[in-house]
Amino acid sequence: MLRFYDEALNAGREDAFTELLAPDVAYYNPATGTARGPGGVLAAIRGLRAAFPDLRYTVEELVVDGDRVAARFTLRGTHHGPFRGKAATGRSVEVGGSTHYRVAGGKLTEVRVFADFLGLMRQIDAEL
Repeated sequence: MLRFYDEALNAGREDAFTELLAPDVAYYNPATGTARGPGGVLAAIRGLRAAFPDLRYTVEELVVDGDRVAARFTLRGTHHGPFRGKAATGRSVEVGGSTHYRVAGGKLTEVRVFADFLGLMRQIDAEL
C-alpha cells in the first residue's frame, strides 16, 4: 500500500501503476472521475499531476481488515495548471481525505477516494 503512495502517486513512476494495480482495477474519485484498469488510473493521476505538478500525498494512518485497507492522507501541492475549469493560480493547497482499497493477489482491485475537494476548489478560488 505504501509503495502505491510512494512510487505511483508521489514519484509518478508509471510502471508502478501496472505493477501494483490489478488489470481490471476500478477507480472512483470525485476530483478526477471513474476509471478502469491501470492505464485509466494513470490517466486520471496524470491529469491531477498536470494541475498540481508537485503533488504529494502523506499517509497519516492505515487500517487493514482482511482484503480491505483504509488510508487517511493529506494531499499537498501547488496549482500550476488548469483544474476543473480553473486556470492555474500558483496557490498552495492542502486537503485531507481517505481512500478505501480492496486487495487481491497482492494487487489493488478497487480504489475509492474520499477527500475534501470542495475545500481544494475553495483554496484555488474556484467559482462553485
